[in-house]
Amino acid sequence: MSNLVRHASRFNEAQAAALAKELYELDTCAKGLPSERDQNFRLQDQKGGQFVLKIANAAEAREALEFQNLAMTHVAEKGAALFDEFDPCPRVCSAPGGEEILSIPGQDGASHFVRLLTYLPGKPLATVNPHDKDLLFSLGSFLGRIDRVFMDFDHPATRRVFHWDLARCGEVVASLLDEIDDVEKRDMVQHRLDHYRADTAAKLAGLRSSVIHSDGNDYNVLASPNGRWDNRVTGLIDFGDMVYSHTVNELAIACAYALMDKTDPLAAAVQVVAGYHRAFALRENELAVLFDLIGMRLCTSVCHSAHQIRLAPRNTYLLVSQQPAWELLHRLQPISPDFAEALFRDACGFDPAPRSRNVVAWLKENQASFAPVVDAALLGGHPPVIDLSVSTSLLGAGLEKADAQAMTRLIFREMEDADSLLGIGRYNEARVIYTANAFKVETDTAPEYRTVHLGLDLFARPGEPVYAFMGGRVHSVKDNAAHQDYGPTIILSHETVSGILFYSLYGHLAATSLDGLEPGMRISAGQPIGTIGTSTENGGWAPHLHLQLITALLGLEGNFPGVARPSQRRVLTALCPDPGVVLGLTTAPPAAEVRQTDEIMAIRQRHLGKSLSVSYDTPLKIVRGMGGFLYTETGQPYMDGVNNVCHVGHCHPAVVAAGQRQMAVLNTNTRYLHDHIVDYARRLLATFPEPLSVCFFVCSGSEANELALRLART
Repeated sequence: MSNLVRHASRFNEAQAAALAKELYELDTCAKGLPSERDQNFRLQDQKGGQFVLKIANAAEAREALEFQNLAMTHVAEKGAALFDEFDPCPRVCSAPGGEEILSIPGQDGASHFVRLLTYLPGKPLATVNPHDKDLLFSLGSFLGRIDRVFMDFDHPATRRVFHWDLARCGEVVASLLDEIDDVEKRDMVQHRLDHYRADTAAKLAGLRSSVIHSDGNDYNVLASPNGRWDNRVTGLIDFGDMVYSHTVNELAIACAYALMDKTDPLAAAVQVVAGYHRAFALRENELAVLFDLIGMRLCTSVCHSAHQIRLAPRNTYLLVSQQPAWELLHRLQPISPDFAEALFRDACGFDPAPRSRNVVAWLKENQASFAPVVDAALLGGHPPVIDLSVSTSLLGAGLEKADAQAMTRLIFREMEDADSLLGIGRYNEARVIYTANAFKVETDTAPEYRTVHLGLDLFARPGEPVYAFMGGRVHSVKDNAAHQDYGPTIILSHETVSGILFYSLYGHLAATSLDGLEPGMRISAGQPIGTIGTSTENGGWAPHLHLQLITALLGLEGNFPGVARPSQRRVLTALCPDPGVVLGLTTAPPAAEVRQTDEIMAIRQRHLGKSLSVSYDTPLKIVRGMGGFLYTETGQPYMDGVNNVCHVGHCHPAVVAAGQRQMAVLNTNTRYLHDHIVDYARRLLATFPEPLSVCFFVCSGSEANELALRLART
């Protein structure tokens, strides 16, 4: 690697233009382009024709340049049907004598190979903003198509020992680790290297291999800024890192660069993975190592940068990706590889958590042997389902959602009306009651709110005993005391007959529940493990037990998310299956069924008049209004800039109460006499200047506009 830096050519732009004239009979202007180890110049002639003159490093073997040329020609010929109307990579140009590779002397006496390629139009991905879902998906799709084309391409020179080959990342990172001066950063890379050696390296032998481009960084990937392909990936340049390697390394390398500067890198990776899989199907064993390979590519990059900058301290190009790479490594550090794999599997249409299926099957087979988690008499009394969904009528104007005492009154009134001492809150139900900042997730577009409930709620009086549903061991005890957290929490570990480990979480307990319990302590089925806590100790909720099953703790200790982001709903409900299977209920209450957007659109198109239009490119399904916001069925808020809410907002309690009072007595029209309408008119007119003395009452803004036009014409 050091030889490559030291043996780079030293031509200036004027010399490059002279070479183009001498070797290719082109009259052009030359402009230097950045590169790690070669020299590249963009050429433009007087007719607007554009080319790239590539002067290779003196240490570069001719065979390496030959296979790059063959690869680009292979893509142009074999991939035409996959890339529609654009060239996906540069084309190789010949000198007047027919040669594709020429040799020239350098200033230091060394020889350099020279090539001429067509200039590929487009903007480097690094300069395109924003990196929306469609762009990231197209990045994956583009590289998937490239790798499809390369499956029947090979060349002896691609089977080389190359310092950027991700298949060699373990030895490369280990050899360069000491080049990192910062101790904290070096320890972070060491941690990833240790995990790679212990968990990932052994899985590589079963991966498929092929020739890959191996450097889909955001300066080598081009997106078109114009026309049909606007903001979509259309091109790939710089085939100098091509190597025969594990096929999935192509995707890992592209992800490593695409995730830089992202607030929500895992969500971005899911889009790239989904696009790649759509174009070129990934295998399950590739998804099992992908997240670690992304991290190791970043480690390789920062290690190379640290080493190369020592050799060439003035070459700022070497640092172009170093800082964002370190920032991304920090962002990825707390993410569980198991969770990333589950998200990637889901993006590709695989079961996100196949282990969970075995756990659920075993639980169903052994349901009769489980002990009730609360008094059996409570469960047997047909407890009511407490509707806490986004569209629930229980909340009224919604002001109670952040008030534990008000919510307690509402919920326990529902239980009292059903003559029950127990109420059940649904699993997999989207809710708007989670108001703490911890439920707000910043993304690269709008914030996403965690709203999907991953457990079952058993509402009961404080002090009601809680029991372990089956035998196991205490995994953790912790008071998660933050506002709207679990409060005192117990997690037990269990095993199926075949030895599959899973967990049960008991949240919102009384503080005394944690006394006397230690991790590792054995617990028997039906053993009391705590009591239901009060609102002042359980995180600020109505008194209840939150029961959750977990098949993978994802590296977390003492706590586990009880509420999921809607975008991760399928994955987290797979990792946290429905606890109803262990409760002994005749039928566990399912989450309220909702029609999907496509189904609603189909019904509208068939049965509603075409004049009833739908707004936005992606239609919104709105099920609730509160204040100045409209809420989707998954509880995501949208500020309402369309409806007439500027005065008091949606569902203002005074307006709702007035409407309820009036409709309970009389709901008719102005053909009849009534005190209220004349009183209302006089109160309104008292707020206007004297000449305005007549009221017209209408039902909508459209009707008001039509009336105004009629008045003006009259």
